[in-house]
Amino acid sequence: MARRVSRKKLKRKKPEIELTVEDYRVLGEKRIYWEGVGGLFGLFAIAAYNIQWFMVGVPLHQNIQPDAPLYGKWWITLIVLVLPLVTWLIANFVALKGRNQRLKEEGLNARVLNKNYPRLKAILAEQSKLLGMDEPEMYVLNEDTPYMYSLPGKTGKIVTTAAMLDALSDEELALMMSREMGHIKAHHPRMMIVAGFLLRANPAIKALLFPITAMSLFLRGWMDLAEATADRMALLMSGRPAMINAALVKLQVAMDKEAEITKEELAAYLDTGSDMATDAGQIERHFKMGEFLSKHPSLKERIEEIREYLTTEEGQQAMEKMTEAKQKLA
Repeated sequence: MARRVSRKKLKRKKPEIELTVEDYRVLGEKRIYWEGVGGLFGLFAIAAYNIQWFMVGVPLHQNIQPDAPLYGKWWITLIVLVLPLVTWLIANFVALKGRNQRLKEEGLNARVLNKNYPRLKAILAEQSKLLGMDEPEMYVLNEDTPYMYSLPGKTGKIVTTAAMLDALSDEELALMMSREMGHIKAHHPRMMIVAGFLLRANPAIKALLFPITAMSLFLRGWMDLAEATADRMALLMSGRPAMINAALVKLQVAMDKEAEITKEELAAYLDTGSDMATDAGQIERHFKMGEFLSKHPSLKERIEEIREYLTTEEGQQAMEKMTEAKQKLA
């Protein structure tokens, strides 16, 4: 009789030197996040206490008259207290259901596997090993709009499109994937998806989920810092700020339908070998890009922050740690 062999799942071996979230998190990001989340729940807790004390009475305040409209109706206080949590759960469900359903419908045809996207699969495995993370799932959707984002989950999910693969080179795609790895490692995706969904939702949904809508407004500054944190991860993984900035600019141009910049013009602009002093075409391209960047101030700020990060003591220490981790895994 053949013996049944027990197949135990091998535990992922973490690198001896692991880059932590705090090594690359932007200063103030965590504080602003908890100010937004804690502030909202705190406001509702204060509101519940005041309703109980001044309107419901029992058991906190015995001097409320029994004929008061809310006297003894303790359940009203409870509703106010749990409303932020309930609306948070509903917002999570609504914001994520459509995206997860789309991935389920696309199935293995869109899933990044060795047989269909071997290069992307290899990048995922390499980056996951380097960062000491479980390898996230990745999907490529057949869409004409270039984008990439991450979803929450046990290992996280990265979603991109065929247009994104066409817009960027393999190296640039690896950089954008490392940004999403940075988001997943820092546990950004859930809040970013929910907050982004509510900021774009129709007025009826915003009103129904008003506690989380308010929190999303509070967290708009946090979302910008979270993106900067992910930019830092890409920079640490590559050590090439010029390439990251080029990828960000390419992506923004591809996403902006009103941008009057061709691929050829963008490539020529990004070619540092061009001499503006003697190249009239480069002068024109420089003018077009300057005009484009003026319409996207947040992109311009991100480019400057990426350039400056490695000149700081914090950035240099994080880069040393990343370099050492790469050498240990080599």
